Amino acid sequence: MSAPSSDTIRQLAAKAQVLGLPQQPNLSRSSRQLLHHADQERRLLSSSDIQHLCQESGVMAAPLEQLQGQAHQLVDQARHDLLEAQPHLVKPGGALYPEHRAEACWRDCFHFLRVCCYAVAVAQPKFTNPQGMVALGELYAALGVPVDGLLLALARLQELAAQSYSESAPSSDAELLDEAFCELRSQINACVVTSC
Repeated sequence: MSAPSSDTIRQLAAKAQVLGLPQQPNLSRSSRQLLHHADQERRLLSSSDIQHLCQESGVMAAPLEQLQGQAHQLVDQARHDLLEAQPHLVKPGGALYPEHRAEACWRDCFHFLRVCCYAVAVAQPKFTNPQGMVALGELYAALGVPVDGLLLALARLQELAAQSYSESAPSSDAELLDEAFCELRSQINACVVTSC
């Protein structure tokens, strides 16, 4: 099988939009626009974004802001824990070898945590975009992404984020985060299975 062209990769990457919230009719127009812009810029929500979204959803703003402030640290911790438990992942033949594969995995983990935070802010744990997830599966297949390794990293990130968030967030908000991660992991599983 020939390697996919850079044009094909670019087209799939453009379609691989994980976040479906900007199309949710039950969210206000201002919330949808705000989420769309933040996602296009691939950034965490600003303090004022969180205030606006949480005011509408009833989610507590301060703990979510605190969680976002720990995003990079949580991804680093997930990487450390995973590689300590399974060092073979980054060795030749491992799911996260060579290094650029591992780096792409951690970058994706950061962005997955970012969109899970969006989902919590609007209290919508079913937040994925079905077509975008199919494109993501195709993109991962085309690039040969080691999805098993990514899902292991994501599972550890979920544990760490839940642990940190539940220290300051009400249990209903902590459940939203857990549900958002579960939604994401099951959708990645589904899109990868169907794209192979």
